Amino acid sequence: MNESIVDAKTAQNEQPQNNEIGMKDVTQDLPAYYVQRGDGYDGPYTVEALGQMLAAGRIQENSLIWKEGMPGWEPYAQVFRAASTPPPLQPPTRENDKDKETGAKSNLLFDTVSKIDSFVGGAAGLEELRGFSWKKLFSAVLRHHEDEELYDVFHCGSSHTTPKISDVTADWPTPWIFTRVLLYGIILSLLFGWCAISKENIHSYPALIMTVSLTVPFTVLILFFEINIRRDISMYNVIRAFVGGGAVSLVITLLLPIFLPDFMNSGACWAGPVEETSKLMAVLVVFVLARMRVNHILQGILLGGAVGAGFAAFETAGYVFRVFLASRLSDDALISIALLRGVFAPFCHVVWTAISAGALCRVILIRRSEHKQDAHEGCDVGALFDKRFLRLFLIPVILHFSWNGLGMLLGTMNLSNEVSEIVSYVMFALLGVIAWIVALRLIQEGISDVQRAKLLDQEASQFASSDCVSRTNPLSPAARI
Repeated sequence: MNESIVDAKTAQNEQPQNNEIGMKDVTQDLPAYYVQRGDGYDGPYTVEALGQMLAAGRIQENSLIWKEGMPGWEPYAQVFRAASTPPPLQPPTRENDKDKETGAKSNLLFDTVSKIDSFVGGAAGLEELRGFSWKKLFSAVLRHHEDEELYDVFHCGSSHTTPKISDVTADWPTPWIFTRVLLYGIILSLLFGWCAISKENIHSYPALIMTVSLTVPFTVLILFFEINIRRDISMYNVIRAFVGGGAVSLVITLLLPIFLPDFMNSGACWAGPVEETSKLMAVLVVFVLARMRVNHILQGILLGGAVGAGFAAFETAGYVFRVFLASRLSDDALISIALLRGVFAPFCHVVWTAISAGALCRVILIRRSEHKQDAHEGCDVGALFDKRFLRLFLIPVILHFSWNGLGMLLGTMNLSNEVSEIVSYVMFALLGVIAWIVALRLIQEGISDVQRAKLLDQEASQFASSDCVSRTNPLSPAARI
């Protein structure tokens, strides 16, 4: 225990029990709480100071805090949710009231999404989002970044480059590289599109198909790569899952209908169960071939997203090529299918497979903890039949089923083309919001896993250091035993 903690204790002992403000809890004014910062910590802070730091963004709701009497470091939100009295609130001001009134009028969309989040997250049985905001998530996008930062992000995954758990920042990441990938892909697509359409250069069509098919799925894949705060999967393994897993899932999709009933091959909506099962099987193949063991949820989300991105790229290339042959070089048809597949790619295969793989890793870790098994005891096949996994796996299956069946449903309603198109886009957006709510909550559980791993590592280090001190100090009780 360092000098600052001793000073905090001395301040507590010297504080009078009764003062002029008799009804006030004097412990609220004492600097008692410490905040973890990387490998160290700072403080102490009062409860009011912590509240001000939270409002200013200097700490988050999942930042780890501790004071004397607590068994260990715990997230800010957990400490004060369990406390008998919450942290003191800032006194309302006229400016705050105006901001609230303005926000109430403009936040109808966010309130709707929040309600959907509560319903879907509760039904899925996943953790609530803590310390998350879209503004923070994309806060690093517009900043200037040196090339060294880019190299550091991709320099990971080996035994020499994977950071220690104590060096990992267990907070929501701020990805930015994915936007550069998207920008480069859009520029290339426009360039090849100009060559193919304006210049009528037929040799540019394959390049146009490749860039249109790869740009958006690969962008979302890079996003998941940056979100993996554990940084224990190399880009080589991600690319292998992207190319190999995407190809394997496509082959399984072509072969699996042979063993299914005829009614499952009669409509596009049945592609949901078939393709989601095929992609999950491809994820298992990736784990086996890469000789990986399930260590955390973010691992499954990243590799699942890689397989889904590969599948989406190959499938989009097939759709664009089919339209290219059928339309006889009709520019409108090519642009329409390319834009449609590109815009909706982040809400389809990539996030669906990320959910499936993340859910599987989540249940494997839960079962491993329940049975007190080690990660080296082999594959847990029973996780595939666990109700907790099946409940989450059904979400992408139902979303995929609904996505493909929406066109068939609208076709039976005799709506005009304009109305049918608007309704379909609104429903696609709703399905995409649901998918990302589940994905973000799974990411939250992955971050919580990293936080728990950091606490266990910290406690183990403290125990090892205290045991070392007791062995070297002849006056300590442990040394005399």
